[in-house]
Amino acid sequence: MAHYQIETNDDGSVRQILRDGEPHGQAVKLEQLFSIVTLYFKVAASNLQLLEQEEAPPLRRAYGVQSFIMSLTGVEAFTNTFFKLRGDELGDAEMVTRVGQRHGSVTRKIEDLLAKTPEGGIEDQALIIERLHELSLLRNALVHPQWEPASVALAGDTNIIITGLVGNFQAAFEDPAFCREALFWCLLFVARVAKARGNADSSAFLFHWTGMYGLTEAQIMSELNLK
Repeated sequence: MAHYQIETNDDGSVRQILRDGEPHGQAVKLEQLFSIVTLYFKVAASNLQLLEQEEAPPLRRAYGVQSFIMSLTGVEAFTNTFFKLRGDELGDAEMVTRVGQRHGSVTRKIEDLLAKTPEGGIEDQALIIERLHELSLLRNALVHPQWEPASVALAGDTNIIITGLVGNFQAAFEDPAFCREALFWCLLFVARVAKARGNADSSAFLFHWTGMYGLTEAQIMSELNLK
């Protein structure tokens, strides 16, 4: 853990900044750790709002892709940040080590980390993990894009064949309902972690980690049509 020390002059101005006892010749901006996570969920929500208001398909697709990617990145940021903090609190070096490992899927990491907590898991874990895994695979396709060539033939008096085309799966992100559902599955995971930690009302936990004020587990369940 980096330790900063700020030495001041008699008038309160900064004389120098030390990092781990050594002069640090750069500006320092330190924030609370939950800000790492909230940015992604805020960007996901704001792009979803823009998607729902937009009529032009190219912009709808752009807003949808950004909302979707940020939703899934928010899950990964929450997993790495929250469970690093949890591991430190529990004095569990194995949990902290698992957080830092990059091999395997993010859902496998989530399962491993939940198993290491005293709670052992979350409510509806299998369902949530299954859905997050499906969404994560789609996120991987977005950030590691490949394409399959396609062609189309126009039959008539003169046949016309157009090649060099592609069936672009990105068109799916023009659908606000799909992108909204993806975001709320990610939020449900955060809410269920809160519940497992003993928070009967998860709204404060959700605000702390996602930046969404007043959001409750009941609202998330209603959005997903879950009982």
